[in-house]
Amino acid sequence: MAKYCGNCGAKLEDSDKICGQCGMLVNNESVNLSGVKNLDKVERRKKKKKNLRWTVFFVVLIAISAIVVSLIWQFTGYNGLLRKVMNAYERYDIDTLILLSSDLYYYGDENFAETYYEDRVGADLDLFEQSVGYNYKISYKINDVYDLPERRLNEILDMLESSNIDYDVAQIERIAVSDITVTAEQGDKSIVQDINIFLTKEDGTWKLLAIE
Repeated sequence: MAKYCGNCGAKLEDSDKICGQCGMLVNNESVNLSGVKNLDKVERRKKKKKNLRWTVFFVVLIAISAIVVSLIWQFTGYNGLLRKVMNAYERYDIDTLILLSSDLYYYGDENFAETYYEDRVGADLDLFEQSVGYNYKISYKINDVYDLPERRLNEILDMLESSNIDYDVAQIERIAVSDITVTAEQGDKSIVQDINIFLTKEDGTWKLLAIE
């Protein structure tokens, strides 16, 4: 029966002491070709299993990373601020809306922010009660969030700067607008209200500017 090198599988003569293919000493460990092929199959299976484990690891890692990024996005930045604003909006929590608001509200009339939110949010909630009753549930959808164009941004900054307050408008880095559809439902009754929430980024932090 023909002999084959146990290292590389090359065919050997019975008298060979050294494999002419790989230089391996020929001894009793020489195997037949089918043995070499079986060894190759085992090695390939091992490599496939190893590669599969790494593939599964990276897929799981990517999935976990996507979930973490999604959670961070929901609870931080202007997305996190919008969630807090809408929760306070639904509960008519004026104190929380004031706490979330731009620093400019701390200048000028100290009661302005309270009066503004009571009137603005109260008008929406009154409309919901009149349309569907008192025990309604609110849901909302964020349709879009976009930065104000430079022209509109400059108009607002100029207006704030020309007012009688001492607020430094240079603190405002960006103004973004969120287009939101609010739905109030009770039973088979529902009413839809579109609102715009204006947000300012001041010293790296997003804050509430207005609800329109």
